[in-house]
Amino acid sequence: MALFFLFSTACSIIGFVLAILGLFAGNTPGFMEEFSVITLNTSALGRNYVPALNQPAARDLSHVTVLTDEDANVTTSEVVVEVAPTAVKETTITNGDKPKKYTIQEDKPAEPVAELVKKEKEMAARKLVPRKLTLSAAEGVLAGLPADSAADDMAAVLGISEFYSLHVMNVCEGTFAPNATADGAWRNVSSCTVQLNSQQLNISQLIDNELNANFVDGGSLARIGGSSSLQNALNRIPTIGLVLAVFYIVAACAAGLVLLLTAASIVTRATHGRETVLANLGAASGASLALLIAGLVSAVAAKSTVDSINRLGKDTIGMEANQGYKFEALTWAAFAMEVVAALFWLHELHGDAKKAAAAAAAKKKAAAAPASAKK
Repeated sequence: MALFFLFSTACSIIGFVLAILGLFAGNTPGFMEEFSVITLNTSALGRNYVPALNQPAARDLSHVTVLTDEDANVTTSEVVVEVAPTAVKETTITNGDKPKKYTIQEDKPAEPVAELVKKEKEMAARKLVPRKLTLSAAEGVLAGLPADSAADDMAAVLGISEFYSLHVMNVCEGTFAPNATADGAWRNVSSCTVQLNSQQLNISQLIDNELNANFVDGGSLARIGGSSSLQNALNRIPTIGLVLAVFYIVAACAAGLVLLLTAASIVTRATHGRETVLANLGAASGASLALLIAGLVSAVAAKSTVDSINRLGKDTIGMEANQGYKFEALTWAAFAMEVVAALFWLHELHGDAKKAAAAAAAKKKAAAAPASAKK
């Protein structure tokens, strides 16, 4: 019996530690970031403006006006003159009052000009990051991005983070390293919101605020093509976060109480056996129930939300959601540990009941023996 008691105590300790880790995952930038409930990948947000990714192009914004301190205009012009046996290709890129002109002679191939134009457009896109510009200008720059680098530049052009991750008590955001398209890219967290702030669990509102702050004419998910159905799916995220926070806090407190009662049972078991067992059983059952509900929310509600976001946003505006399977596994592991502890105390309660019944039967039999002897 002592061995079962020690095993139950070990399970209670593990369950408590797992519950605490799940509760505080992501509470500081980089701490257990991979144990998120839902992660929104926004590195490709704005793909509906990239013709290379979407054919036909949704808009034709070949002429882009970028608002800078100097009110510079970035335009491109291209002239091709046929000269046998090769073409003379002349490209001029104007930025404000400083034109740049590239000319290909007859004895040179035409490819270097295309490379220069490509590099110039990519540099222009990166230079837009710290600027206050119009949304239509950003859309135009997105329309000029090549497909192979679009995923690494779209979030920078829009001025948003590349990912937003929901944890039990807050939301974190940042970029992918070394880049969004690299194999095995990891999350580089830049900031996290205040814990247990219901408004800051609203990821779509965070994105809207960043888009609105980056453009002089305002910006939002709706303005870049997000549908009302997608917005409704995103609005479920704060509710999921609040429900998980409530039940994880209950689970962590109950699991901690199990440890205290288990330690106290070493002394109180002999004098207050039934009360000790009932108290431990109640605390372990409460922790198990809270973790069960949290596990169901992360497995069912979170999965449904992720599926809805991917169906409505992945191939339209480029918003992709990922479910936190590591967090789900941690939750179910904590639930299993608390169930083992509850089963131990349930077994103890059953054993005490059997002992009490046996004692009552023996007492009754002992009381009946003198009466039968007198007869």
